[in-house]
Amino acid sequence: YIRNYLTTGERQIIGIGRIVEARLANGDSIPVELKIGEANIGERKLFTGFIRDITEKQANVHRIGELQAELSNFSRLSAVGTMASAMAHELNQPLTAVANYLEAARDMLDDPSPDNLAMVQEAMAAAAEQSIRAGQIVRRLRDYVSRGELDLRPFPLKEIIDDAVTIAKVGIDGPLARVVLRLDDPDVKVMADRLQLRQVFANLVRNAIEALAETENPQVWIHGRQAGEEIIVEVRDNGPGLSEDLLHSPFEAFQTTKATGMGLGLSICQTIVEAHGSSIQVASEPGTGACFTFTLRIASDVAM
Repeated sequence: YIRNYLTTGERQIIGIGRIVEARLANGDSIPVELKIGEANIGERKLFTGFIRDITEKQANVHRIGELQAELSNFSRLSAVGTMASAMAHELNQPLTAVANYLEAARDMLDDPSPDNLAMVQEAMAAAAEQSIRAGQIVRRLRDYVSRGELDLRPFPLKEIIDDAVTIAKVGIDGPLARVVLRLDDPDVKVMADRLQLRQVFANLVRNAIEALAETENPQVWIHGRQAGEEIIVEVRDNGPGLSEDLLHSPFEAFQTTKATGMGLGLSICQTIVEAHGSSIQVASEPGTGACFTFTLRIASDVAM
Protein backbone atom coordinates (compact mmCIF):
# COMPACT_ATOMS: atom_id res chain seq x y z
CA TYR A 1 0.00 0.00 0.00
CA ILE A 2 2.76 2.44 0.96
CA ARG A 3 4.90 1.58 -2.06
CA ASN A 4 1.90 2.07 -4.36
CA TYR A 5 1.14 5.40 -2.69
CA LEU A 6 4.72 6.63 -3.05
CA THR A 7 4.74 5.57 -6.71
CA THR A 8 1.31 6.69 -7.87
CA GLY A 9 0.08 9.05 -5.16
CA GLU A 10 -3.13 7.01 -5.02
CA ARG A 11 -4.44 6.58 -1.49
CA GLN A 12 -5.62 3.04 -0.91
CA ILE A 13 -5.12 2.97 2.83
CA ILE A 14 -3.32 6.17 3.84
CA GLY A 15 -5.73 8.17 5.94
CA ILE A 16 -8.52 5.78 5.01
CA GLY A 17 -8.03 2.51 6.84
CA ARG A 18 -9.33 -0.91 5.99
CA ILE A 19 -10.10 -4.29 7.48
CA VAL A 20 -7.33 -6.84 7.03
CA GLU A 21 -6.37 -10.16 8.53
CA ALA A 22 -3.53 -10.37 11.05
CA ARG A 23 -1.75 -13.48 12.23
CA LEU A 24 -0.95 -13.94 15.91
CA ALA A 25 2.21 -15.52 17.26
CA ASN A 26 0.34 -18.77 17.87
CA GLY A 27 -0.70 -18.92 14.22
CA ASP A 28 -4.32 -17.85 14.70
CA SER A 29 -5.78 -15.24 12.36
CA ILE A 30 -7.88 -12.34 13.59
CA PRO A 31 -9.59 -9.42 11.84
CA VAL A 32 -7.97 -6.07 12.51
CA GLU A 33 -8.59 -2.50 11.44
CA LEU A 34 -5.40 -1.08 9.93
CA LYS A 35 -4.95 2.66 9.66
CA ILE A 36 -1.79 4.40 8.45
CA GLY A 37 -1.04 8.02 9.13
CA GLU A 38 1.39 10.15 7.14
CA ALA A 39 3.68 12.88 8.42
CA ASN A 40 6.24 14.96 6.53
CA ILE A 41 9.54 15.61 8.34
CA GLY A 42 11.63 17.78 6.11
CA GLU A 43 11.93 15.91 2.87
CA ARG A 44 11.21 12.62 4.53
CA LYS A 45 7.82 10.94 4.92
CA LEU A 46 7.00 9.16 8.13
CA PHE A 47 4.25 6.54 8.14
CA THR A 48 2.71 5.29 11.36
CA GLY A 49 0.49 2.22 11.48
CA PHE A 50 -2.37 1.76 13.93
CA ILE A 51 -3.78 -1.73 14.38
CA ARG A 52 -6.94 -2.46 16.34
CA ASP A 53 -8.30 -5.92 17.04
CA ILE A 54 -11.94 -5.93 15.90
CA THR A 55 -12.71 -9.58 16.63
CA GLU A 56 -15.23 -8.63 19.30
CA LYS A 57 -16.69 -5.86 17.16
CA GLN A 58 -17.31 -8.19 14.24
CA ALA A 59 -18.74 -10.81 16.56
CA ASN A 60 -21.12 -8.19 17.94
CA VAL A 61 -22.13 -7.11 14.42
CA HIS A 62 -22.79 -10.73 13.51
CA ARG A 63 -24.75 -11.25 16.71
CA ILE A 64 -26.80 -8.12 16.06
CA GLY A 65 -27.62 -9.47 12.60
CA GLU A 66 -28.73 -12.75 14.14
CA LEU A 67 -30.82 -10.95 16.75
CA GLN A 68 -32.46 -8.79 14.09
CA ALA A 69 -33.33 -11.89 12.09
CA GLU A 70 -34.67 -13.56 15.22
CA LEU A 71 -36.62 -10.43 16.11
CA SER A 72 -38.15 -10.28 12.65
CA ASN A 73 -39.19 -13.91 12.90
CA PHE A 74 -40.39 -13.45 16.47
CA SER A 75 -42.48 -10.47 15.42
CA ARG A 76 -44.26 -12.66 12.90
CA LEU A 77 -44.68 -15.56 15.27
CA SER A 78 -45.75 -13.36 18.17
CA ALA A 79 -48.59 -12.17 15.94
CA VAL A 80 -49.83 -15.72 15.43
CA GLY A 81 -52.37 -15.30 18.22
CA THR A 82 -53.81 -12.24 16.53
CA MET A 83 -53.47 -13.89 13.13
CA ALA A 84 -55.33 -16.95 14.41
CA SER A 85 -58.17 -14.67 15.44
CA ALA A 86 -57.89 -12.93 12.10
CA MET A 87 -58.08 -16.27 10.33
CA ALA A 88 -61.23 -17.11 12.28
CA HIS A 89 -62.65 -13.79 11.14
CA GLU A 90 -61.72 -14.41 7.51
CA LEU A 91 -62.92 -18.02 7.56
CA ASN A 92 -66.28 -16.94 8.92
CA GLN A 93 -67.37 -15.53 5.57
CA PRO A 94 -66.70 -18.53 3.31
CA LEU A 95 -67.88 -21.03 5.91
CA THR A 96 -71.09 -19.06 6.45
CA ALA A 97 -71.54 -19.04 2.69
CA VAL A 98 -71.04 -22.82 2.53
CA ALA A 99 -73.64 -23.33 5.25
CA ASN A 100 -76.14 -21.03 3.53
CA TYR A 101 -75.69 -22.65 0.12
CA LEU A 102 -76.04 -26.16 1.55
CA GLU A 103 -79.08 -25.19 3.59
CA ALA A 104 -80.72 -23.72 0.50
CA ALA A 105 -79.88 -26.87 -1.48
CA ARG A 106 -81.41 -29.06 1.22
CA ASP A 107 -84.62 -27.02 1.21
CA MET A 108 -84.89 -27.20 -2.58
CA LEU A 109 -84.48 -30.99 -2.50
CA ASP A 110 -87.82 -31.16 -0.66
CA ASP A 111 -89.32 -30.35 -4.06
CA PRO A 112 -86.99 -32.05 -6.57
CA SER A 113 -88.41 -30.37 -9.65
CA PRO A 114 -86.09 -29.92 -12.66
CA ASP A 115 -85.77 -26.20 -11.92
CA ASN A 116 -84.96 -26.83 -8.27
CA LEU A 117 -82.43 -29.53 -9.13
CA ALA A 118 -80.68 -27.09 -11.43
CA MET A 119 -80.52 -24.54 -8.61
CA VAL A 120 -79.28 -27.25 -6.24
CA GLN A 121 -76.38 -27.88 -8.60
CA GLU A 122 -75.59 -24.16 -8.65
CA ALA A 123 -75.74 -23.99 -4.86
CA MET A 124 -73.48 -27.02 -4.48
CA ALA A 125 -70.98 -25.54 -6.95
CA ALA A 126 -71.00 -22.25 -5.04
CA ALA A 127 -70.50 -24.10 -1.74
CA ALA A 128 -67.56 -25.99 -3.22
CA GLU A 129 -66.02 -22.72 -4.42
CA GLN A 130 -66.31 -21.17 -0.97
CA SER A 131 -64.82 -24.25 0.70
CA ILE A 132 -61.83 -23.95 -1.65
CA ARG A 133 -61.53 -20.30 -0.65
CA ALA A 134 -61.48 -21.30 3.02
CA GLY A 135 -58.61 -23.66 2.27
CA GLN A 136 -56.78 -20.88 0.47
CA ILE A 137 -57.10 -18.65 3.52
CA VAL A 138 -55.54 -21.31 5.73
CA ARG A 139 -52.69 -21.82 3.25
CA ARG A 140 -52.05 -18.08 3.00
CA LEU A 141 -51.79 -17.84 6.80
CA ARG A 142 -49.36 -20.73 6.78
CA ASP A 143 -47.30 -19.03 4.09
CA TYR A 144 -47.34 -15.75 6.02
CA VAL A 145 -46.04 -17.40 9.18
CA SER A 146 -43.34 -19.30 7.30
CA ARG A 147 -42.19 -16.56 4.89
CA GLY A 148 -44.10 -13.36 5.56
CA GLU A 149 -44.50 -12.87 1.81
CA LEU A 150 -47.33 -12.05 -0.58
CA ASP A 151 -47.98 -13.76 -3.90
CA LEU A 152 -48.08 -10.62 -6.05
CA ARG A 153 -49.29 -11.11 -9.62
CA PRO A 154 -51.17 -9.08 -12.24
CA PHE A 155 -54.93 -9.46 -11.72
CA PRO A 156 -57.95 -7.64 -13.20
CA LEU A 157 -59.14 -5.27 -10.47
CA LYS A 158 -62.78 -5.52 -11.56
CA GLU A 159 -62.72 -9.30 -11.21
CA ILE A 160 -61.32 -9.10 -7.68
CA ILE A 161 -63.91 -6.53 -6.63
CA ASP A 162 -66.84 -8.41 -8.21
CA ASP A 163 -65.88 -11.58 -6.33
CA ALA A 164 -65.46 -9.63 -3.10
CA VAL A 165 -68.89 -7.99 -3.40
CA THR A 166 -70.51 -11.39 -3.95
CA ILE A 167 -68.78 -12.74 -0.86
CA ALA A 168 -69.67 -9.68 1.22
CA LYS A 169 -73.38 -10.09 0.51
CA VAL A 170 -73.58 -13.70 1.66
CA GLY A 171 -75.47 -14.17 4.91
CA ILE A 172 -76.71 -10.57 5.16
CA ASP A 173 -80.19 -10.40 6.65
CA GLY A 174 -82.67 -7.88 5.31
CA PRO A 175 -82.43 -5.57 2.30
CA LEU A 176 -79.05 -5.29 0.62
CA ALA A 177 -77.41 -2.00 -0.18
CA ARG A 178 -76.87 -1.14 -3.83
CA VAL A 179 -73.19 -1.50 -4.67
CA VAL A 180 -71.95 0.68 -7.53
CA LEU A 181 -68.54 -0.01 -9.08
CA ARG A 182 -66.88 2.55 -11.33
CA LEU A 183 -63.38 2.09 -12.67
CA ASP A 184 -61.89 4.71 -14.98
CA ASP A 185 -60.32 1.77 -16.82
CA PRO A 186 -62.56 -1.33 -16.47
CA ASP A 187 -59.77 -3.56 -17.79
CA VAL A 188 -57.01 -2.31 -15.50
CA LYS A 189 -54.80 -4.92 -13.85
CA VAL A 190 -53.05 -4.40 -10.54
CA MET A 191 -50.15 -6.14 -8.85
CA ALA A 192 -51.82 -7.93 -5.97
CA ASP A 193 -52.17 -11.03 -3.89
CA ARG A 194 -55.60 -11.85 -5.24
CA LEU A 195 -56.93 -13.67 -2.20
CA GLN A 196 -55.68 -11.06 0.25
CA LEU A 197 -56.91 -8.07 -1.77
CA ARG A 198 -60.29 -9.70 -2.26
CA GLN A 199 -60.49 -9.98 1.52
CA VAL A 200 -59.88 -6.23 1.85
CA PHE A 201 -62.77 -5.37 -0.47
CA ALA A 202 -65.02 -8.02 1.09
CA ASN A 203 -64.39 -6.62 4.59
CA LEU A 204 -64.93 -3.00 3.56
CA VAL A 205 -68.09 -3.72 1.56
CA ARG A 206 -69.58 -5.96 4.23
CA ASN A 207 -68.87 -3.40 6.93
CA ALA A 208 -70.57 -0.76 4.78
CA ILE A 209 -73.61 -2.95 4.10
CA GLU A 210 -74.00 -3.76 7.79
CA ALA A 211 -73.66 -0.07 8.70
CA LEU A 212 -76.42 0.78 6.21
CA ALA A 213 -78.98 -1.56 7.77
CA GLU A 214 -81.17 1.34 8.96
CA THR A 215 -80.34 3.80 6.18
CA GLU A 216 -82.94 4.77 3.61
CA ASN A 217 -81.76 4.08 0.05
CA PRO A 218 -78.49 2.43 1.21
CA GLN A 219 -75.65 2.62 -1.30
CA VAL A 220 -71.98 1.70 -1.48
CA TRP A 221 -69.71 3.23 -4.12
CA ILE A 222 -66.40 1.74 -5.19
CA HIS A 223 -64.35 4.02 -7.40
CA GLY A 224 -60.93 3.43 -8.93
CA ARG A 225 -59.12 6.25 -10.70
CA GLN A 226 -55.67 6.24 -12.21
CA ALA A 227 -52.93 8.48 -10.84
CA GLY A 228 -49.65 7.85 -12.63
CA GLU A 229 -48.63 4.24 -12.08
CA GLU A 230 -51.19 3.70 -9.33
CA ILE A 231 -54.92 3.27 -8.91
CA ILE A 232 -56.54 5.28 -6.13
CA VAL A 233 -59.36 3.19 -4.71
CA GLU A 234 -62.26 4.61 -2.70
CA VAL A 235 -64.93 2.59 -0.91
CA ARG A 236 -67.66 4.93 0.28
CA ASP A 237 -71.15 4.58 1.73
CA ASN A 238 -74.02 6.87 2.71
CA GLY A 239 -74.48 5.45 6.19
CA PRO A 240 -74.23 7.04 9.63
CA GLY A 241 -70.43 7.19 9.56
CA LEU A 242 -67.97 5.85 12.11
CA SER A 243 -68.55 6.36 15.79
CA GLU A 244 -66.28 8.82 17.54
CA ASP A 245 -64.53 6.03 19.46
CA LEU A 246 -63.90 3.97 16.34
CA LEU A 247 -62.82 6.96 14.27
CA HIS A 248 -60.08 7.70 16.81
CA SER A 249 -58.28 4.42 15.97
CA PRO A 250 -60.34 2.58 13.33
CA PHE A 251 -57.66 0.04 12.41
CA GLU A 252 -56.84 -1.15 15.92
CA ALA A 253 -57.41 -4.87 16.34
CA PHE A 254 -60.25 -6.15 18.54
CA GLN A 255 -62.08 -2.84 18.46
CA THR A 256 -65.71 -2.97 17.37
CA THR A 257 -69.08 -1.36 17.91
CA LYS A 258 -70.98 -4.45 16.76
CA ALA A 259 -72.87 -6.64 19.21
CA THR A 260 -71.16 -9.60 17.59
CA GLY A 261 -67.79 -9.66 15.90
CA MET A 262 -64.16 -9.53 16.88
CA GLY A 263 -63.20 -6.11 15.58
CA LEU A 264 -60.57 -7.46 13.23
CA GLY A 265 -61.94 -6.53 9.80
CA LEU A 266 -60.31 -3.12 9.46
CA SER A 267 -57.12 -4.27 11.16
CA ILE A 268 -56.84 -7.05 8.58
CA CYS A 269 -57.47 -4.54 5.80
CA GLN A 270 -54.69 -2.30 7.06
CA THR A 271 -52.22 -5.18 7.34
CA ILE A 272 -52.94 -6.40 3.80
CA VAL A 273 -52.89 -2.94 2.23
CA GLU A 274 -49.58 -2.10 3.92
CA ALA A 275 -48.14 -5.41 2.73
CA HIS A 276 -49.01 -4.25 -0.79
CA GLY A 277 -46.85 -1.17 -0.24
CA SER A 278 -49.66 1.28 0.44
CA SER A 279 -51.59 2.71 3.37
CA ILE A 280 -55.29 2.99 4.05
CA GLN A 281 -57.05 6.10 5.31
CA VAL A 282 -60.60 6.76 6.41
CA ALA A 283 -62.65 9.94 6.37
CA SER A 284 -66.00 10.11 8.10
CA GLU A 285 -68.46 12.70 9.27
CA PRO A 286 -71.52 11.78 11.36
CA GLY A 287 -74.51 11.25 9.10
CA THR A 288 -72.57 11.38 5.83
CA GLY A 289 -71.04 7.91 5.74
CA ALA A 290 -67.45 6.72 5.67
CA CYS A 291 -64.88 6.69 2.88
CA PHE A 292 -61.85 4.37 2.88
CA THR A 293 -59.02 5.19 0.49
CA PHE A 294 -55.89 3.32 -0.53
CA THR A 295 -53.71 2.87 -3.62
CA LEU A 296 -52.72 -0.13 -5.72
CA ARG A 297 -49.85 -0.46 -8.14
CA ILE A 298 -50.86 -0.89 -11.77
CA ALA A 299 -49.39 -4.02 -13.36
CA SER A 300 -46.88 -3.09 -16.03
CA ASP A 301 -46.73 -4.76 -19.43
CA VAL A 302 -43.49 -6.42 -18.37
CA ALA A 303 -45.11 -7.89 -15.26
CA MET A 304 -47.98 -9.22 -17.34
